[in-house]
Amino acid sequence: MEGTSIKAHTGSNTLIIAKNTNYAKPINYRVNLIAGTNARIMEKIVISGDLELGKGAQVTGDVKAKNVILGPWSVIRGNLTASGDLVALDHSKVIGTVKCGGSAMIRPGVAFGSLEATGLVEVYGRKPAKNTVGKTVVTKSDK
Repeated sequence: MEGTSIKAHTGSNTLIIAKNTNYAKPINYRVNLIAGTNARIMEKIVISGDLELGKGAQVTGDVKAKNVILGPWSVIRGNLTASGDLVALDHSKVIGTVKCGGSAMIRPGVAFGSLEATGLVEVYGRKPAKNTVGKTVVTKSDK
């Protein structure tokens, strides 16, 4: 598919980075952002809206957003600050610290440098980091 690697959906104020794309500019906008499968963002992300990383997407740099969904096998090579809620799907990884202003739902195989959440932390499988702090850390088996 030819065309640009980043598109704007003005109705929902969302930027969409196409799958299998390398994007090498810092993202600092008042928008939502969706990164497709295996997208690589080579800079930091600072957005006022929600962030969704697709399966295998990677970010090199720190990330600040409202609500965050880390797709399976996605990686952030920096720190993550979510002012709202965080959903970390299977085998997603954040090399640095994770700060979450709301609740966090963590699926199996997730790894963080550390996790600090203001709200409820719900973990399926093992805790994502030795240092996991939240109002209540609920661990559930995934059966």
